[in-house]
Amino acid sequence: MLSRAILVFLVAGFSAVACSPPPVENIYRKNGTFPGGLNVPVAFLVSEWGGKARVMASGWMIEGADGFLFSAKHFTDTFMNDVIELGSKECKAFLAGRVYDCIVVRVPPLRDAVILKMVDLPDLLKLPKPYKINGNKLKVGDTVFIQGFHPHPLEITKSNMAEGIEDLVIPIFKNFYQIRIADDSKRNEVVFDNLKAVVVDLADRIKINNKEPDLMADLKYEANTYLRLITAKNHKFSFGGLSGGVVVKINKNGETEVVGIITAEKPVRLESDKREEIIDEAAQHLVVDTIYVTPIESVKDLYEYARRMR
Repeated sequence: MLSRAILVFLVAGFSAVACSPPPVENIYRKNGTFPGGLNVPVAFLVSEWGGKARVMASGWMIEGADGFLFSAKHFTDTFMNDVIELGSKECKAFLAGRVYDCIVVRVPPLRDAVILKMVDLPDLLKLPKPYKINGNKLKVGDTVFIQGFHPHPLEITKSNMAEGIEDLVIPIFKNFYQIRIADDSKRNEVVFDNLKAVVVDLADRIKINNKEPDLMADLKYEANTYLRLITAKNHKFSFGGLSGGVVVKINKNGETEVVGIITAEKPVRLESDKREEIIDEAAQHLVVDTIYVTPIESVKDLYEYARRMR
């Protein structure tokens, strides 16, 4: 019998947008570019179907392995409740202003991690500099940063702005996919998140709700432990789409080092709003602040494999 099995949810993002792109030439898709690209070694990953975004996640460049990315395995094997293999034209990596096709290279049997390779790289020198792998032992209480891309609803972006927080919007939906939605309540756009968080557990065991057979789910529960992080600010809605993103720590020399891969989130919860100016005593708000991370040392074999394959 499993003990203290915490049910959490994987955080790959799904798009329900079915709008057809306008019948005009898309200069961004034609040139393989997108506006607003940041010079960071973190990519927005999209599994396409018929040229439309369907499953979204994040990934990040592996130091010493040119053109290879780490991401979450459930991004590559979960697609509209089915299992597929991503080919070179089905997976796209949006990285530093350019769009690359990518393929699956290697996955472990139990860990939620995958190595992807970006293909047809025109100039490796133009790629961002990857983060180093953390060489120091992480401690409870350490400050870290959660980095990745995922869609933010327009209402969340407006709410953040009202609080003095400006979302770093990357208009991929608007320009590359040419999605047009008149209803503001249904509009969203890709945002780069760099969320401050604190480490509260170094070896948490969780049971992920991924609809796998009990035997496989039990094996993963017994074999894997995760870092548990609490974000400094309430994220207000699901972390969906941040799967495969990177968690980093700033070392004493000011360098950014990788400590893990974003895997899952704890389900959102409702809490009473304790502000004094409340009119409705029953007012509640969503709280989203807990995220689970695959420690980088647990996938060291994948990291070494990518470095050998470069």
